[in-house]
Amino acid sequence: MKKHLLFLPILLFWSLNMYGQSVKFSDLVYYTNLTNGEVHNTLLEGNAFRQEYTEDINGQQLEFFKNIKSKPNSEKIIVGRYTKLYDGTVLRTVNYTSTDPQNIINMISQAKRNGLDMKFRGADASNSIYLFDNNFYHVSIYLRHDQSSGLVEIKQKEFLGLE
Repeated sequence: MKKHLLFLPILLFWSLNMYGQSVKFSDLVYYTNLTNGEVHNTLLEGNAFRQEYTEDINGQQLEFFKNIKSKPNSEKIIVGRYTKLYDGTVLRTVNYTSTDPQNIINMISQAKRNGLDMKFRGADASNSIYLFDNNFYHVSIYLRHDQSSGLVEIKQKEFLGLE
C-alpha cells in the first residue's frame, strides 16, 4: 500500500510537466481555407496562440502566431502566403514550426491518418523530409536531424475536377 501512496504523487508531478501540441494537422488544413482575419479570430478564440507580429512581404500580409500554453514559444504558425491564379482564385499556404520534435512526428502520423499519400521520404544534409499529397493539398514536413525543430508547410492546390 505504501508503494501506491508514493507512486501517486510522483505520477501527479510527472503529469503536470506533460503537455500536448496546441494544434492538430486537420486544424492547419482547415486554416488554408480561411482568410487571415478568420484564422486570427479562430486562433485567438482557442486561447492557445497569440499574434506575435505581422509583416508585409512582396505585397502579402503575413501574420505570425506563437503558442502561449504549455511550452510557450515552442510552436509557431504563419498565415498569409498565397498564390493568385489567373481566374482570381487564391491558393493559401500555412506554415507550422515547432521546437519539439514529437510535435512534428505527430504531424506526420496525422497526415497519414487524414488520407494523404506519402509521395517521398528522404533526407538532405540537415533534415528528414516527408512529402504528402492529395487532390487538394501538398504537404512538406521537415524534421531536423539534430531533433531541434521541424516545419510543416501545407499548400492548397488547384483542383482540376471534371465539370
